[in-house]
Amino acid sequence: MLSKIRFFALILAALTLGMRFAHVMEAAPKLHWEAELYFQVQTSLYKYFAIIGPIVQIGSIFLIFTIAYLSKGTKSFRYTILSAFSFIFSLGVWFLFVAPASSQIKEWTITHTIPEHWNSIRSAWQFGQVGAFSFDLIAFCLLVSSVLIAKDDSMQKS
Repeated sequence: MLSKIRFFALILAALTLGMRFAHVMEAAPKLHWEAELYFQVQTSLYKYFAIIGPIVQIGSIFLIFTIAYLSKGTKSFRYTILSAFSFIFSLGVWFLFVAPASSQIKEWTITHTIPEHWNSIRSAWQFGQVGAFSFDLIAFCLLVSSVLIAKDDSMQKS
């Protein structure tokens, strides 16, 4: 049972990391775009990220906490719990930087005007994604480490 939960946690964590990595890879080119192009991309490309992203990330956090609960007292516990908290820190970065910027960008679609300070909004969104990715990468590495440690423990016992 625990191995199945680990498997699905790894899948959801990898999907979370992949979504965030896509934003990181886009960051450099998007920092050079004019306001109109940036606006068009931001208001059309990321609709499904907002629907699927939270389900995937919250799902991975839930499964990782489940693994931590089921693996109390093992060598892998510390890595597992740190992984969960790293994903939570990633969400914190997202809520502090990306969500407010996304909210302002959404306003542009209503008002059909791009504010003069749009560059600072773009920077908050882009660099917020990079910060969140950093925590996601740490979380994923910790989760993989916890699975490898658990596997080593089970091999030594047999």
